[in-house]
Amino acid sequence: MRFSTVTYFAAPFMLLMVPPTPGQAQAIPSSFSYVEPKQEIGPYVGPMTAKTGRFGFGPSGGTALGVRYAIQLSGPLSFEGVVGVVDGTRDVIDPGRVEGDRVIGQADALITTIDARFKFSFTGQRAWKRLSPFIVFGGGIALDASPTSVHDATLLAADVFEFGSSFFGTAGAGTRWFVTERIGVRGDAVFSLWKLGTPTGFSDPQRAFENVPEGEWLRGSSATITLFYRW
Repeated sequence: MRFSTVTYFAAPFMLLMVPPTPGQAQAIPSSFSYVEPKQEIGPYVGPMTAKTGRFGFGPSGGTALGVRYAIQLSGPLSFEGVVGVVDGTRDVIDPGRVEGDRVIGQADALITTIDARFKFSFTGQRAWKRLSPFIVFGGGIALDASPTSVHDATLLAADVFEFGSSFFGTAGAGTRWFVTERIGVRGDAVFSLWKLGTPTGFSDPQRAFENVPEGEWLRGSSATITLFYRW
């Protein structure tokens, strides 16, 4: 009876002396990781397509390439600055010809774009399995940096299309993949909007074009890949 009483009181102290097993110290791994760096920069490249307008003289898109810079503002919100070019072609249209025979050649189209965007990350300042999906929206300006075309020189001055400059609006979505804490890859699918002016020659009453607008808002779409560095 005496042995049982001693054992009863000593048992708790004996349990405290037993080392913990590895299973007791295990932690459940999280799918989310904190993204510490606040800034990122990197080049992008990808195809872009664009509507050419009623008469078909607008740039049809091409290869979009440039550089984007981003800085984290607060929580899921970031600010981005994007500078790029769209290197492609456009049809040269002679409105004095009959329908179906108005394309007299192609010209280079080199459109420079400068815009600012806000990015909203669905995972905030964290990444889910190294992924951070987002949406973007913003606006800026598009400028024509194309050389003079030899085909345009054959047209009447009033028939020559000039891109000039236009408001450039953007909206899209994508995701970032963090290869390491500082290096990652980003994919964007973006819809864009710019306005093309119609040459005055297309409004000539003798051309018999009805309801010719002074300009047209036309949409484009692009899919780009960015290799970025964060700090």
